[in-house]
Amino acid sequence: MLLVARRSHLVLKLICLVLLISCSRGYAQIEVGLAQVDITPPAGGLTTGYASAKPTDGVHDPVSARILLLKSKQSYLALVSCDLCIFNSAWLHEQVVSLGIDRLLLMNTHTHAGPKLSQEDFPTPEEPWRETVEKRILQAIRQAQTSLFPARFAASESQIQLGYNRLVHRGDYAVTHFENPERIPYGSVDTQVGVIRISDQNSAVRAVLVNYACHPVVLGPRNIKISADYPGVTRRIVEQEIGDQFSGAMCIFVQGGAGDINPLFLARGNDRERDFEVVERMGSLLAAEVLRALSFIENQPGKSDSFVASSSQSSFQHRFEADSQLTLGVSTLLINDDIAIITMPGEPFHKFQTDIRLQSNLPHTYLFGYCCNGGYDWPSYLPDLVSAARGGYGASDTTQAEVGSGERLVNDGLVQLFKLQGRLKNQPQRHTYDVEPK
Repeated sequence: MLLVARRSHLVLKLICLVLLISCSRGYAQIEVGLAQVDITPPAGGLTTGYASAKPTDGVHDPVSARILLLKSKQSYLALVSCDLCIFNSAWLHEQVVSLGIDRLLLMNTHTHAGPKLSQEDFPTPEEPWRETVEKRILQAIRQAQTSLFPARFAASESQIQLGYNRLVHRGDYAVTHFENPERIPYGSVDTQVGVIRISDQNSAVRAVLVNYACHPVVLGPRNIKISADYPGVTRRIVEQEIGDQFSGAMCIFVQGGAGDINPLFLARGNDRERDFEVVERMGSLLAAEVLRALSFIENQPGKSDSFVASSSQSSFQHRFEADSQLTLGVSTLLINDDIAIITMPGEPFHKFQTDIRLQSNLPHTYLFGYCCNGGYDWPSYLPDLVSAARGGYGASDTTQAEVGSGERLVNDGLVQLFKLQGRLKNQPQRHTYDVEPK
């Protein structure tokens, strides 16, 4: 009996020792893979986003695709943020699944100075730039798979208004203001800067996700240089600041609900070279706010408790073509039970991200817009109901999905979130009452 007791005591001590070591190392439930790849085209192609786009004559700053893999026992996703205006690829979605990854979330920063990938004859008909971009992204995802590491997550927010609502209200209708030389802060905007910090087991910052809602159109329609616009400046500055902790630390910009938001800083002068000074100013202001948000969590080690995800795709009626339908999808990510991400395709209006935040009941909730979670066609703008009723650019003739599609996607995302949280049950639940109902 004494021998058994001693053995039991020894086993108990060993268990406690293992638990102590695990806690001291911060045992991670989430793994992350990171990679980036250059997708800068040769000169001579068109940019996307302006009807008057002309062939480019060179590159001001490179454009890239940045890859983030999130893996747990429950979920495995690839998030790819591209310096492109509008881009989706059914081929990439298929290939990613073949790599053992559950789903691809293909996002666009929406720069209007990036390459137009619908040119089937550029640089050659045999190999259009779109195919080059697809192959490079796939190779980068494979690279990220080979370098997964245990990761910790912390999130923070700050506030800055760098945009205005370009749909200016005139009673029951809206007038579109593409130009705003006086920098008047028209209308409703969302000023939140969302930041998700990803650290490794040694507490080195390996990546920072920046979520902000504003069109990257600081460079106007007369620009003929390839550029990532202001997100590129923001990323560069943030990477310079966090790079002393880990060489190659990455900043990933994720566009929010920017469908109706233009930047207050618009480079519309006659000197094209000075246009990039305006881009630098806009990107620097956002970067300063990102670094401020990071300072709020400087002493928080971050957590790696859990990561789960859910996705859906549904059919929607075309708004103006009675016999046509389109497919739209939404994905929801829940990290450590306190960071929620809900994606929307196309160009969602900013109201959706404020609605999601108000209803999620979580400390940190972000809308990742311009994000396709399947191989469907790009759906263009997704206005909220009131904006659709007022009209204007992005709220009427440039839309495809039926009115109310955005609200339906928001609800789909929130249902996914509440299910992931266990707040929506599969069986009816009996309520308790202070006083029994009569």
